[in-house]
Amino acid sequence: DFGSGSFEDRYYLVHANAIVYSTGKVLWIPPLPMKVNCNPDYVLPSTDKNDPQGCNIKIGSWTYDGFHLNLTAYDDEEYLELGDMSNNSPYVVTSQEGDALQTTYYPCCKEPYLSMNYRFTVQRAFAIQDGEKVFNKSPEDLEKLFEQYQTKEKMKREYNVGE
Repeated sequence: DFGSGSFEDRYYLVHANAIVYSTGKVLWIPPLPMKVNCNPDYVLPSTDKNDPQGCNIKIGSWTYDGFHLNLTAYDDEEYLELGDMSNNSPYVVTSQEGDALQTTYYPCCKEPYLSMNYRFTVQRAFAIQDGEKVFNKSPEDLEKLFEQYQTKEKMKREYNVGE
């Protein structure tokens, strides 16, 4: 997308903070809203809307090669950190594959191109029927899934963030 609301627009108009740790590590999270569409008929054929759906998010540069862009996983964690995912989301992430960092060599070019390809599975947590939430998973199972990929508390403990 280009124009108002695009990444470039947000990048120039919105201030983003960086965290600098005493180790010299810098964490900068650009203001990048992201929507992910999981196409059940293309990614994972399914006949039931409650079946797991395979999804992926691929992030990389089209203009900078691996000699000019050092793309790495933060804290060597190659999965999506889902600490901000709402417990009211109608979908829940049920699994993630690791090894998100990928290096690709194209026939035209001798330099490597790096990308992060996060592959994960989502499943409907609940549906609304007659104005009521009907859960597809038990509250205990949902809580385990929400906790599984949240690392905010880990970051707070290891780097004293927020204290």
